[in-house]
Amino acid sequence: MKKSVFLSVMIFFNAILFAQDGSDYMNIMVKQKNAFRMTHTVDGFQSLANDYERIANAEIDKWQPLYYAALCYLNMSFITDDLDKVDGYLDSAQPFIDRALEIYPDESELHVLQGMLYQARIKVDAAGRGMQYSMKATEELNKAKEYNRDNPRVYYLLGMNVLHTPESFGGGAEAACPYFKKADQLFKSYVPENVLSPTWGPERNQQLLSSNCQGN
Repeated sequence: MKKSVFLSVMIFFNAILFAQDGSDYMNIMVKQKNAFRMTHTVDGFQSLANDYERIANAEIDKWQPLYYAALCYLNMSFITDDLDKVDGYLDSAQPFIDRALEIYPDESELHVLQGMLYQARIKVDAAGRGMQYSMKATEELNKAKEYNRDNPRVYYLLGMNVLHTPESFGGGAEAACPYFKKADQLFKSYVPENVLSPTWGPERNQQLLSSNCQGN
């Protein structure tokens, strides 16, 4: 009981510290983002997700802590080998995306994240979920494109959708290549709005471009 009270008090005071001023918020978030780049384990991402959640609860008008908390859970779903845990991680991510979209419904990056979550659902059962969740992902990614046509992550993930769609339904490598090429062009010219802006995707897009688009 004493331990529980102590932890609650610490979380309360941490929230106050996080909310003191904008510079404190930025400094903390930059440190968190640097830690995010260095994290490669489920336990590491869980710890970061908990930190982002505390920041989000203090900075209720900011979408970035919610975004990165959700992204931590998405990464956990990507790196786990236990398919039985994937939906649980994604279920944990979804409320953070929902909260962020309530604050900034026209933020392209949030719709990209929602699209990526739908794609991640397919991992559990590709045959049974592929069509349903690829359609949901495409819908969200098209929303993201409406809000920012120069967002490279939109085209990268649209390319992923097309790549894993059967050729008989208009998918495959040849159909996906224009998306990867467009993403590559935009990644090369992409200038983040600020230090907290998402920057992921160029390395993986380049890999897919190199492996699927030779001669296309």
